Amino acid sequence: MVIHSESKSLYAAPGNPADENINIRDQPAPEQDEHGYKIREQPMGTKRRIKIILMGAGASSLNFFKKAEEEMQNVDIVCYEKNHDIGGTWLENRYPGCACDIPSVNYQFSWKIKLWSHYYSYAPEIWQYLKDIEEEHDFISKYVKLRHQIEHVEWDDEAGVWRLKIRDLVNQQVIEDSAEFFINAGGVLNNWKMPDIPGLHDFKGKLMHSANYEQGYDLSGKRVAVLGAGSSGVQIVAAIQPKVDKLYHWIRSPIWITAGFAQTWAGKNGANFRYSQEQLDFLEQNPKKYLEYRKQIENELNQRFKFIIKGSQEANAARDYSYNEMRSKLKNDTRLVDKIIPKNFNPGCRRPTPAPGYLEALVAHNATIFTDPITSITETGFIDDEGKRHEVDVFILATGFDTSWLPRFPFIANGVDLRNMWGGKDGVTSYLSIGIPTFPNHFSYCGPYGPLGHGSFMPLIEQWTRYIFTCITKLQTENLKSLSPKLTPSMHFRRHADLFLQRTAWTSPCRSWFKQGKTDGQAAIWPGSRLHFLEMLKQPRFEDFDIVSWDSNLFAFMGNGFETREFDGRDITGYLGSLDEHGSDRQPVYDEELIKVLGGCALDES
Repeated sequence: MVIHSESKSLYAAPGNPADENINIRDQPAPEQDEHGYKIREQPMGTKRRIKIILMGAGASSLNFFKKAEEEMQNVDIVCYEKNHDIGGTWLENRYPGCACDIPSVNYQFSWKIKLWSHYYSYAPEIWQYLKDIEEEHDFISKYVKLRHQIEHVEWDDEAGVWRLKIRDLVNQQVIEDSAEFFINAGGVLNNWKMPDIPGLHDFKGKLMHSANYEQGYDLSGKRVAVLGAGSSGVQIVAAIQPKVDKLYHWIRSPIWITAGFAQTWAGKNGANFRYSQEQLDFLEQNPKKYLEYRKQIENELNQRFKFIIKGSQEANAARDYSYNEMRSKLKNDTRLVDKIIPKNFNPGCRRPTPAPGYLEALVAHNATIFTDPITSITETGFIDDEGKRHEVDVFILATGFDTSWLPRFPFIANGVDLRNMWGGKDGVTSYLSIGIPTFPNHFSYCGPYGPLGHGSFMPLIEQWTRYIFTCITKLQTENLKSLSPKLTPSMHFRRHADLFLQRTAWTSPCRSWFKQGKTDGQAAIWPGSRLHFLEMLKQPRFEDFDIVSWDSNLFAFMGNGFETREFDGRDITGYLGSLDEHGSDRQPVYDEELIKVLGGCALDES
């Protein structure tokens, strides 16, 4: 059978009608389609240059700088810091006894492992750890503007940037700046507050707040009054009681004084201890054992969440243990046992307060403890609740911080000031602690509903940073204008959190900074364990974001058909595995002799 076709042959000899195929073959592609869309002449994955502004140069920003230098491209970074140096809370808090309640070996970055002097390190050593990081990488000269305080932040939707006004605290001039991203790395406990007590500012002696303490001030032989029994207050009282002539201290509401974090590895009776030289040498010479040591401590820390659950076996055991320990250390003082040990909430309602020596200080010979509010302060002392006058030389105010979550400056997006949005009766609503619903291109390190009472912040900081980088990279590579957490998912997250938190000690009737210092305040804390948080923030749920592109075609970022790794030196066969023993994603230098062994030409075809 013969098949006849009217179509022109693609294999005809030159000179016949098939020449028109050559014209088709070499015809240039159109520059745009019928809608005016043009291909972007760049490989997919190209990152457009953007700017990022951070507020606060504490641990979070230091981690951001370090990892950005390693992992990010085409970013300009500026950090505004109100203080004279980096370090945040560890720069500001230098009161007697100021230490971290997390074992030091677990209060450090995974990329900067140090040999620490103490099991629970004191503020100067922690600050020096952060300062060493800054100096090793020259972060201040690269990114940080010290003594600069942000006073106004507003989203410019047309330009797709945040516009800021910043006061130079040295010359009091106000400068302006703008960036695609604004990141709050200012921390939670950074706005210390003074108590509202009649006559406070009439006092003629020494008056200091724990977050603005005159480091090195000599209290020996002085009459000292300490207001506040939170984490700072209990450390101060324990540290100064042996030194002062007379100690006055107020405990307004019951408080659990618990065993410290990771007590198994602490000193006798949970005390802090200094590492011996032998221990430090062992850790230095055995990095794998140092890692195991850290992991065992972290393993213990990560199991503490169980005692936060009301009615759990762990909660009951923690309460019974703490009660017996407190009663014993208070020497069965009937008044103090009755007034101080909580009756209607379990340990964990407030952040657990390990304070070796604190309970012993309360029953010391030179201590007077009040459980009723102070009446007033005079020029030379105070008047107690019974109307008696007392003379003192020093007042130390360990009265905490403003934890209302409201910014100190106008923070505006889409015509809404966050102070109004969060300042009403409905309270605060965040998106997974890291975002603010409807606020574009903004992230926070531990905003509302963050893991405030979940152990060491350092691994959490590293996870927040990874999450933020993923979002920034998406905006860069897809030429997006903005990423804004949607309101509905944010509300759903809060509804879940508020219901779950009723299972925990955090919503019990204690006075806690988790709840803005109120017994019935909004418990804006992460609704789960530390591992629960780390897993939830492994990668962004972009379906929860309103995403706006600069391009009319959402796939314009696909570019000219190539991918950036085809030109930037990365391994173009990385999907098969890496030849580098460290797993480096670089184009390998291939063994040119291999073809002589495995190439077909090496075979004897005879």
